[in-house]
Amino acid sequence: MNGLPHFDAAAIRSIVDMPACIEALRTGSLLLGDLHPRTQVSLGPTDDFLMMPAVSPAGIGVKIVNVISGNRDRDLPLIHGFYLYCDRETGVPTATLDGSALTTLRTPAASALAADLVARPDASTLGIFGTGVQARGHVEAMLVVRPGITRILVAGRTPQSSAAFVTDPEVVDLAGGRALVAADPQETAGCDIVCGCTSSTTPVVPTGAVRPGAHVGLVGSYSVARREVDSDLVNLASVFVDNRHAAAAEAGDLMVPAADGKWSFDHVVGDLAELCSGAAGRASEDEVTLFKSVGLAAWDLIVASAVVRAG
Repeated sequence: MNGLPHFDAAAIRSIVDMPACIEALRTGSLLLGDLHPRTQVSLGPTDDFLMMPAVSPAGIGVKIVNVISGNRDRDLPLIHGFYLYCDRETGVPTATLDGSALTTLRTPAASALAADLVARPDASTLGIFGTGVQARGHVEAMLVVRPGITRILVAGRTPQSSAAFVTDPEVVDLAGGRALVAADPQETAGCDIVCGCTSSTTPVVPTGAVRPGAHVGLVGSYSVARREVDSDLVNLASVFVDNRHAAAAEAGDLMVPAADGKWSFDHVVGDLAELCSGAAGRASEDEVTLFKSVGLAAWDLIVASAVVRAG
């Protein structure tokens, strides 16, 4: 397969930008087809090796991902990934892609799509928990669907990481003149839209600070070992998920309260496909909505297909 074309991060973003990715997921989420389970191999208490296969009319693909928490201390990305894309009719390998770049693009795009469909239209403040690539992607993506946001608050693991994030030239450029503030968790959780973009093993969003009418989007947890919110916030909110089956198998934020008998997956209001079709949505202005995403391999395939076909 040495002759296969490879799309690196720069090539992917030059072909499919954030607005295009959001729209590709808006259309593609209605036609996901059968989903295939993610294979997760533990590499330690907080490290994982993941394999994510997907098949649809768009093609055949698999993403291989390593999540290594110690990379933070090595000045390396937390996540490394590789993607193989194959022709659906023949099964012939067609291209390889930077799997981390796909994740960096499609995860915030899906969060923004959900926010576009369920967050209040008049949202003006954005709270970001985390300071990694997903935090950066969520700033970009949320501003695509809610350009009226004027203030962005950021809570990292330390005050220093928050300060570094809000002064990062790339983040400042993404903010487009909007106020960027290093804030504490209470202030950050009080925003109109709140995004959890951490790999935390314990809740980081203080439930008591979440205001009526807020929308909370969570992407950090994909097992019971990771949680960004507590059971009280799950019970407070109207919960939406990317996919019911995937959430029940992988969403630690929801699995823990369900296992404790404090919440039930029967309370899920809708999934992303139902949001896109209009079958589910926000019921009132004061309702707190929560969108929990564990990440679907089908999303990677949608974006990979768009890249390969256009490239």
